[in-house]
Amino acid sequence: MICHRRSRARGAACLVAVAVTLSACTADGRTPTGTDGVVEVIAAEDRQRVEPFTGELLDGGRFDTTSLAGKVVVYNVWGSWCAPCRTEAPVLKQVSEETRKLGVRFVGINVRDNDAAARAFEDNYGIEYPSITTDTSTDAMLAFGTALPPSAVPSTLVVDAQGRLAARIVGPTGYSTLSTIVTETAAESDPGQ
Repeated sequence: MICHRRSRARGAACLVAVAVTLSACTADGRTPTGTDGVVEVIAAEDRQRVEPFTGELLDGGRFDTTSLAGKVVVYNVWGSWCAPCRTEAPVLKQVSEETRKLGVRFVGINVRDNDAAARAFEDNYGIEYPSITTDTSTDAMLAFGTALPPSAVPSTLVVDAQGRLAARIVGPTGYSTLSTIVTETAAESDPGQ
């Protein structure tokens, strides 16, 4: 399901659709019956600013959203225990590599996991972009406010170059969907495109 939010009323209807058709892992690790994530692309005039946040990274470093100011950033909420996260990991890797030259950056937000399992997951799938640890992921999750439903793992959030939420995918994402959204969001900030 793809929702294009153009007004508050349509946005509310879309949020109801998200709640009804959610296809992410639940808090206990079970997967609901849906197979596709719910996609919401937000019109530029309706976008809300994402609050800045910081966090510890799985590699031991520190992350601060201000270091990516002016860039399109894709945040993916994941856990090594989540089956749909394993399904979409190659998609995220591929799109992150293909859009890097456009200035797009990816950041993982690891939840309800231990660091050893999370690092093994990243190694297994060749994920090279940074991920915030479970211990510090709460601030990241709160920065997105109501755009990120509780227990919505996986979820992918695309933030435009102005630091506003441009799109969200609640549930697993596919290559075509993610690549299109990220490329179009990157093109908004490139006057030559």
